[in-house]
Amino acid sequence: MIKYFLIVLYLLGIQATKAQIEFSTTSIDLGEIKEAYEIKADIIIRNSGSKKLFLLKADCDKGVKVFASKKTIGINDTALLVISFIPEISGRFNKEIKLFSSTQNNASELHLKGDLISLKTDDKTACYYFGRPNKNIVVKETPIIVKTDNIKRDNSNKMPDNSSEPIQTKTIAVEPQKTVTTNSDELSPILYKPNNLLFLVDVSNSMKDSLKLPLLKLALHKLINDVRDIDFITIVSYADSVKIQSENVNGIEKEKLHSVVDKLKARGLTKGRQAILKSEDILLDHYIKEGNNQLILATDGKFNFYSDDEKKFISKQQNLPIIMSVIGFGDDKDAIKNLKEIAEKGNGSFIHIKKKTNCQELLMDEIKQRSKKE
Repeated sequence: MIKYFLIVLYLLGIQATKAQIEFSTTSIDLGEIKEAYEIKADIIIRNSGSKKLFLLKADCDKGVKVFASKKTIGINDTALLVISFIPEISGRFNKEIKLFSSTQNNASELHLKGDLISLKTDDKTACYYFGRPNKNIVVKETPIIVKTDNIKRDNSNKMPDNSSEPIQTKTIAVEPQKTVTTNSDELSPILYKPNNLLFLVDVSNSMKDSLKLPLLKLALHKLINDVRDIDFITIVSYADSVKIQSENVNGIEKEKLHSVVDKLKARGLTKGRQAILKSEDILLDHYIKEGNNQLILATDGKFNFYSDDEKKFISKQQNLPIIMSVIGFGDDKDAIKNLKEIAEKGNGSFIHIKKKTNCQELLMDEIKQRSKKE
């Protein structure tokens, strides 16, 4: 009897250590949609367990496809799930997706519903998108959909082999893309000056939240796809120490920049007082005359930038002005006030990122504003 009891405890212990999957939501209600050809929605997945989890497949209703930014999700890591629905008729819809992962014997049920008033007959205009829209970006992953009307459901737990190309989506992949096309409409050389951009990224433990560092990475991926060969990007991270992840990389080296962004991980304590001054030195080393030389601090906490630091920051520039803007995450009132003050001292903007905020577009709008030719 004791032996049997110990075996049961052992099996329960194994079950408890399995990876667990969390969703930002399992049911998305888009409400009334005036007109659309294609409808898309985002769901953020988080692995809150103690082991890696794997997305295996998705069984979907007719007209629905599912894309994942990645199919292997590490411990405490997140991934972006994009649900794409091409309706055949207008009216109310309630689509079900059954997502299978390595953490569960049964599928997780997701729902996408709404009321489409008018069906567009082509996809030449933007689709209706609930999430973080982006332009001219293709998700790297193939759909993880396996079910169609005429095919019997596959219970083999194998990833499907989809021969068709994935549809175009307006969500940027978290993993680096092998083929990238620049959207020239975003940063036309005729309208916008060259950019010398440095992103100073807080990678302390508090930035692990799915609405902080993962959203910033999405915005950086979008920007990387849109910068030109006259633009240069530096990425510096800080937590326990300040680390240069990449320095003065040309905008044409997109795969390299995507890879750097993907490798950003939140860990350690925040100690970033000297990070601004060190970042300023890097910007000055690669200064572009008659260009936009901009430092963009991204953090969710207070940043000690004292009056002496401010004087050093200004004195170093002399006749080489640098703009310092701040991207702030979270709802800590004291931290937000502190970050706004830093942005004001740097003659830049304060961009507050909240839930459901379009981080990609806000970042691009800031770059456009600062680099626009007179």
